[in-house]
Amino acid sequence: MSNMIDTGYYYVRNFHYSNRYICMSGNQEFVGHDVPHKIYVDVKDKVQHLATLQDIVVKPPVYLTLDPKIHRVVGQSEPKELQLSSEDGYKFVIHPKDVNEVAYLTDDGNWSWIYVGPALTGNESKYWMFERVDR
Repeated sequence: MSNMIDTGYYYVRNFHYSNRYICMSGNQEFVGHDVPHKIYVDVKDKVQHLATLQDIVVKPPVYLTLDPKIHRVVGQSEPKELQLSSEDGYKFVIHPKDVNEVAYLTDDGNWSWIYVGPALTGNESKYWMFERVDR
């Protein structure tokens, strides 16, 4: 792994479905949406690429968590460290530390669920880009 992003505010855009951003829905699950939500990334360990991701647009703010039981990305009030793996510093895979269960989209529809599943070779929708924005 290389090229970890810095702590800060980001829009998190899907690489394959480039007009879909991570956004909290009304039912505490994250979706791909055409309107980005500002995500605060707090880097905890730059070497291991560990960080917490918090949607600061919703009130109260919630942290992204990958729930393998329901296979979706959900929000919770307590921070959960995630690993942001990247080979190029541009496309990142979001997953629990050292676990091959990643966040991905299955289609380009607005309000599409962000699912959790194995990081399959050739699945470009498992990659996310972090676009730095002001607070």
